[in-house]
Amino acid sequence: MTLQDYFDKLSSKVNPDEIEGIDTKINFDLKGKEVHIIVKDKTISQAEGLAPDAEVSITAKEDDLLSIIKGDTNPMMAMMMGKIKISNPGAMMKYAKLLGLM
Repeated sequence: MTLQDYFDKLSSKVNPDEIEGIDTKINFDLKGKEVHIIVKDKTISQAEGLAPDAEVSITAKEDDLLSIIKGDTNPMMAMMMGKIKISNPGAMMKYAKLLGLM
């Protein structure tokens, strides 16, 4: 699995009812690749680059984020070790399970 696979399959993995009423953008700064996801109207889409009005920004190396997605690395340990940085941890807690990051 690659991160592109993760982003491509994300919309089909999430139940639209679970994201009803959510309207947000989440940035992923992957040290060389920038992408953001948009959650709105029961859908999830992705776009290149960083959204200036994102609610949360995640900064990590691709390998570290992929390790969290696969379940090989505990996300809290990754944060404590500085492998992943989250701009708004409180907001991210609302979306982490939904996005498969916990």
